[in-house]
Amino acid sequence: MKKILAIVLTLVLVLGLVACAGSETADNGTTNATNAPAGNNEATTNNTTNDDDKLVVGLIQQDLTHPFHLGEVEGAKVCAEKYGFELIVSSGDGDVTKQVEAFDNLLSQCDIISINTLDVTAFENSFKKAEEMGVKVVVQHSWSDQTLGTIGFDEWAMSGEIGRYAIEVLKSKGGELSDKQVVLLTGNDGQGLNENRIGGFVEVMEENGVNILAAEPTNWDGTVAVTKMENYLTAYDHIDMLYGLSDGVTYPAALVIKNAGRRDEISICSIDGSADAIQAVIDGDMDSTYLLASQYTGYYKVLIPYLALIGEYDFETQGDFILPGFIVTPENAKEMLQLAQDMENDPASIDYDKSLEELVNEYLAK
Repeated sequence: MKKILAIVLTLVLVLGLVACAGSETADNGTTNATNAPAGNNEATTNNTTNDDDKLVVGLIQQDLTHPFHLGEVEGAKVCAEKYGFELIVSSGDGDVTKQVEAFDNLLSQCDIISINTLDVTAFENSFKKAEEMGVKVVVQHSWSDQTLGTIGFDEWAMSGEIGRYAIEVLKSKGGELSDKQVVLLTGNDGQGLNENRIGGFVEVMEENGVNILAAEPTNWDGTVAVTKMENYLTAYDHIDMLYGLSDGVTYPAALVIKNAGRRDEISICSIDGSADAIQAVIDGDMDSTYLLASQYTGYYKVLIPYLALIGEYDFETQGDFILPGFIVTPENAKEMLQLAQDMENDPASIDYDKSLEELVNEYLAK
């Protein structure tokens, strides 16, 4: 059941939870998670509070089948255990109507809900219900003036960085960039995250005269990606690069390319930094991925809403919370694989209150 905020605020004051230490605010009014906010460790490891006095944070995923979404849940669990709040996880099973139902069902159980919407426009009535019931809402990778704010990545900048690396990969293969041809495997059409992950990359391709042959949605489903990649290989005799918007779709497609004997022809860039994809970079089956560290992002996708609920993070003054990421190439893939594996195999062993940059540098120094 929902907990009384005043009681918990009193407990938090006694425990001495520290507000967002070391946050870095970007010029656009967003908080950059390069220096991550952290609570006082003594307070956050205290879980002796009676369950009836705990605040309840809801985490609603698009689905609970995609590896990245599952990794985020594991990171969220670590955060709930450390900070002493109750976590309820739900999803829409990839269906907007089901996700709206999942949200509505959590309104009577949660104090705040963090949701990765399939289509944020479908939640207007539900967000209004939340306001009427006093339930706060934070959206992920989308924007709504009915919510406290947004947690997400700078998708456009990130995909632009991937695009610039992709150009270097294409140049290394020789020939004119104007002769290069690229295909994309995207996620859900119309989703903000999807459009921005496309936009920055395509902008760089267009600036360099590279041709985009096709961009097909996969609904973030690896089995769909396999079919779409098979179709690409049949339709196009000449493909220079595949750019996939998530390892969950890119990695299965990379296996299709490898099995078809066309890996030497087709370079492959992706996003997420899953262990499988990083291993593929090491093995030469992919050219790059982008470490987003799902356990790390899941941790902050519930931590920031929790801190906002207790008054320790203010979206209005600190802005939307921007999560970090790092490109993974053959030069750093070995170290990044170890970090990704440690997060996957033992999520609680990672000190998520360090910035991702600090964690990456620690592994690069080993």
